[in-house]
Amino acid sequence: MRERRGPKLTAKVPGALAAILAVALSGCNGAQAPVISMSGAGRCSNSSQYVSVGGTAGFNALADRDFTTMLLATGRVRLYEHANAIASAIADSPASNPYAILNAIANVFSGTGPGEAELGYVGANYFTLPAQSYPAYYQYQYVASGLNPNAANVNVPDRPPRAIKFDRRNVRTWKQWVQAARSVGITSMAPIVSPNADWKPHSRIFPPTRREYYDLNSSFYDLARFEASYGGGIAFDTPPNFFLGGGSGRGYQRFIEQAIRWGNARGIRTTVLVSPYPTRQGFSQDTKEFVDVLVAHGAIPTEWAVDNYENTNPNAAHAMGPDTRADTTTNVGLWLAVNAPVYGCGAR
Repeated sequence: MRERRGPKLTAKVPGALAAILAVALSGCNGAQAPVISMSGAGRCSNSSQYVSVGGTAGFNALADRDFTTMLLATGRVRLYEHANAIASAIADSPASNPYAILNAIANVFSGTGPGEAELGYVGANYFTLPAQSYPAYYQYQYVASGLNPNAANVNVPDRPPRAIKFDRRNVRTWKQWVQAARSVGITSMAPIVSPNADWKPHSRIFPPTRREYYDLNSSFYDLARFEASYGGGIAFDTPPNFFLGGGSGRGYQRFIEQAIRWGNARGIRTTVLVSPYPTRQGFSQDTKEFVDVLVAHGAIPTEWAVDNYENTNPNAAHAMGPDTRADTTTNVGLWLAVNAPVYGCGAR
């Protein structure tokens, strides 16, 4: 399936900033502005912030403005608010002001618009239970801290079989979850759909054939397709090094590309989660090669999100930045903001 393309628009980087970026992004083939592909349907809009950057590793360091000077100057970045990072920032703040770190980070990212969250799939009351009594829930962690994400990626279960079956119970649960999220301003809820585990034959967890496992249109992904369509988004946990190495097996790369095109064709948000794996070494270069492959195969998402799951230490500043240091989260975010294309048909 080929994605339909319309006129191309080139996002422009201010002249003075472009000169600085050309030096800072050495090895990036210059400071090329991303090409934004517009769909031919004429009903899709672009958001200026299409790269999300955040936790988990070193998330607290984002309170330091020096870590994101050039990144934020691109005008294309917003905050990625992983629930684990948010919880850690609260835990690391003084008891008298549990939102001190989050408020400092939000101040740095002021003017970048609503952030993007990553959440566990814990039930609709996660969004509605009052902050005063439930410090592990959304009202306490996000609302009371002043964070206001308008999009979220959800770690939906991939096992046991009953959890991924397309049936009335799972459909109802997802609808309730999405509706509760919308009540707090989250307009798109994307299941994270990636076949990152090795396919194993004769297993109750996996479909009967490898082909079904690596085909988004197979019955194995009936629930995932419904979740993405109803929630208005689909996300992919696809570390560049993992993808370039073949992922979980033959068919993995084709699946990711197919799924991105599937989401774009339906006018929903398609988010590629970019993270280092198994280490940060080579993260920046791997990301460039990863993007090149997706572009070559016409699998361009509507946005990119940069995180670091391999290191869960929120105070690991060296993993976060600054944005001039290769292989850090903010450096990869900067490269994506200046160089990576996005598909201009997404629900936000």
